[in-house]
Amino acid sequence: MANIENSPFNRSSKTCRSPPSTPQPAEHAAEETLEALSTSDIKGWMVTIEKALNDVCQIAAEGKLNSEQKLNINTLARRVGNGVSQMAIHYQTLKQRACQIKTSLEALREKEDLAACLNDFKKSIKESIQENCSKPVAQNMSFADILKTNKSSVLRPSNLKSIAIYPNDALKSSDETKTLVQKIINPEQMKLHVRGMRKTRNGGVIISTESNEDIEKLRRSSQLTSSGLKVEEPHKRRPRIIVVGVPAALRDQEVFDSIYEQNLADKMPNMSRESFLSCIKLSHKSGKKDAPTCNFIIEVPANVRKALINQERIYINWTSCPVRDFTLVTRCFKCQQYGHAAKTCREVTCTCGHCGEQGHETKDCTKKDKPPKCATCSRFKKPSSHKTGDLECPAKKTAETRYINSIDYNEGA
Repeated sequence: MANIENSPFNRSSKTCRSPPSTPQPAEHAAEETLEALSTSDIKGWMVTIEKALNDVCQIAAEGKLNSEQKLNINTLARRVGNGVSQMAIHYQTLKQRACQIKTSLEALREKEDLAACLNDFKKSIKESIQENCSKPVAQNMSFADILKTNKSSVLRPSNLKSIAIYPNDALKSSDETKTLVQKIINPEQMKLHVRGMRKTRNGGVIISTESNEDIEKLRRSSQLTSSGLKVEEPHKRRPRIIVVGVPAALRDQEVFDSIYEQNLADKMPNMSRESFLSCIKLSHKSGKKDAPTCNFIIEVPANVRKALINQERIYINWTSCPVRDFTLVTRCFKCQQYGHAAKTCREVTCTCGHCGEQGHETKDCTKKDKPPKCATCSRFKKPSSHKTGDLECPAKKTAETRYINSIDYNEGA
């Protein structure tokens, strides 16, 4: 019997050299899960077929056949062996392609699942936005946020009326004034609709009511004047706006000239350049040092603010700069309260901005591996399981609302 390894029909070794496959991620494991014949099984079948063909040729050679018959048998056996070999190679190729297609389908299914998750997430965001927009403004959005979503009109703070009460004695504190007012004024007897009372500088308090009638009742109250108190109109802050992306190379005067000439001269013909420059004030600048642009925070009259905010952008020389209301409330990084800076803080000890405890600064906190606790909300016994200064912090929102209500947005509107 002829040696199979040297036989002209030996095609089994060729089945080992299947076309190279594209490397696939290990997690797919396409070859392991796909039901297909292994290369070793195909090679075993090829060996068996080749052995049978060799046996046929051997028998034909030993039989009583003429040379032409023997040659025909040998040729047919070669064709059968070659055809089986080609069929095995094609099978291997198809198997590799099937594995690649299976892996691609799995990847596409993963992308499809991801796309579905993203669509659900997008839908939930839209529903949340619609829900928030349908809620009362004061509960969900700051004054600056309202202006961004309602740029076609100028919105104003809550329509409350306020009055300021100060002691004649400059040495008295706001707490003493508040206690005295609550002692001599009886809201029930005067039928007052008081919305709030807050302390202010110079030992005074500000009382907010629903209507001007309530304010007039307090203003005419003889109990207040006879107790050493004076009633005044509360001081209103002027609005501040922020102009974003002003070229840092421009001088302040050039910026102000451009604001007037390119933005206000035609809209407010009754305001001259001199009157405009005399009624505005640069509060401060912000931005990175040595950056090509910076932000101008400017204090302006209410009518100038309205004109610029409605315009949405300010044109300065060759630059178009977004303009927004600047309602950022200062937070003290010593006591973590709003309304003043650390350099003017009267507290003796520091309060941590992470754990909310007194006696150490935020940078020295030893509990940074634990969840944060808002120092500001904790002080006023409100839910404090959030970071101090968080955007959704109730204390911060209250401070922002109070600040917005102290600004004169109506003057000249």
